[in-house]
Amino acid sequence: MMRGLMVKDYKLMMQKKKYFVIFAVMAVFLSFSMKGSFIISYLTMIGLIMAISTISSDEFDNGLPFLMTLPVSRKDYAVEKVLFSCLSILAFWLVGGILQVIVSAVMGNGLDFAALAAESIVFLMVFLFILALMVPIELHFGMEKSRIAMVAIGGICFAIGVFGPKLMVRLGIDPRPLAAAIESIPPYVLMAGGIAVTIFALFLSMVVTTRVMERKEF
Repeated sequence: MMRGLMVKDYKLMMQKKKYFVIFAVMAVFLSFSMKGSFIISYLTMIGLIMAISTISSDEFDNGLPFLMTLPVSRKDYAVEKVLFSCLSILAFWLVGGILQVIVSAVMGNGLDFAALAAESIVFLMVFLFILALMVPIELHFGMEKSRIAMVAIGGICFAIGVFGPKLMVRLGIDPRPLAAAIESIPPYVLMAGGIAVTIFALFLSMVVTTRVMERKEF
């Protein structure tokens, strides 16, 4: 039934394909005034939003309780939702990369493929990590409350980034040695560590999402 769920979500996204075309055209036009990998980050974000929107589509008009009457387990649904969202984000990321290269070639800009690849992989990891957070939150709280939860998580992360170093100084902890130690780590090691953390976050998301689905009442 995993394949059937994948087909269902694919067809749900295809219903919104005109929006993807609009977003892609917007990204191309905006990229002429932007630098770096704007198209890649923009379309990857759109892929994340469209993938998560399939959860709302499932819950519309009691669709999720109906799905659970079919030969589909709650674990199957949870795992498929994370896997499908990952594949969707990856697809949008690849399309964004292709468009980025084409636009750069048309504009005649010198393109550093190594730098673009590294930056693109970072964007991919960030959005996959956000996905790992959003899927269980969306299923647990619902569309409206999940937005509040994500804003709260974003606010906490922002507060940690802004006030964390100041708090360390007040506690008598010098953050500079830690910053210097991180800067001394080779980029490929940081990249490998980031990929490992992202994969673990997605695996943990599947586990948490499965538990959320098993406890969910319809």
